[in-house]
Amino acid sequence: MNIVWLSGDLDPAEVGVKNARLAELAELGIRVPQAFAVTASAYREFVREARLGPSIAQSIRRFRAGRDVVVAAAEIRSAFRDAELPQALIDDILTGYDKLGGEGTEVAVRCSPVEAADEAQAEVFLHLRSGADVVAACRRCFASLFSTVAVGNREVTGADHLNAVMPVTVQTMVRADLGSSGTARGESTFVRVRAAWGLGEPPVADADQYSVHPGRSPLVVRHRGAKLTKSVYADPRGIRTVPTTYDERMALVLTDDELQQLAGWSVLADKHFRRPMTLQWAKDGETGKLSVVEALPWAMPAVTIAAGGRPVAVPQPG
Repeated sequence: MNIVWLSGDLDPAEVGVKNARLAELAELGIRVPQAFAVTASAYREFVREARLGPSIAQSIRRFRAGRDVVVAAAEIRSAFRDAELPQALIDDILTGYDKLGGEGTEVAVRCSPVEAADEAQAEVFLHLRSGADVVAACRRCFASLFSTVAVGNREVTGADHLNAVMPVTVQTMVRADLGSSGTARGESTFVRVRAAWGLGEPPVADADQYSVHPGRSPLVVRHRGAKLTKSVYADPRGIRTVPTTYDERMALVLTDDELQQLAGWSVLADKHFRRPMTLQWAKDGETGKLSVVEALPWAMPAVTIAAGGRPVAVPQPG
């Protein structure tokens, strides 16, 4: 199967761990951006039909014989760029894009690595508005499996380059650059929420911070952050930092209703995954809707205790 929609119980080996988690959250009723994954099987079929395996193997042999890894990795990516995608894969990607809204609909195309070694420098393409651009971005994501860093990481870990795969995510854009974003994390009976204007995970010192009790008697403790800057999209791709307005600095980012929604989602996610999770959320500035864009297991940082003049690392539960 070339594409699968992010809903239900999906195989992380086919769609990537991040996509599989988002699909599970969607099944729980948590809002996630509408999206489909171009599968690992689709990647393998592309490599097989385009006969890229021998090219990959040859470049890796040359690298191991002394060729610069930058040159070897670029050689492989060039082979991906020149190869033809299977027509059936192109048709499926375009069909999926049509279901997201079709021509003129803004989507993001992202790498969805299966292995941690392949997450380095994963490609992200934003504000794509045509089927042709979506197909081209999927090809670029496939090729990014052979970035210089990814190749080097697999060499260090001993992973097989020919067995590596790169699923791809195609999802509707969440205009957090016009709205806000942050994190939500369950801690005992409270949910801690961090929020700031614009994109990305806000820094602790600068963000609004809230403690939310999501029970029958809602309790919210608010701390307004400075919010001096925000991250926004930079055309044609990328992100830039701009100053916030006076009104943005003085306002709280989230309403009590929005905080209760995020807290409820956090509780659901923790129960479902049976461990503390950090939800990365975004609020679309055009629709006003909140969405969860990623769910990550929360591991407490190691604590160092000085004993007898020697630091002793105390492991924390993951």
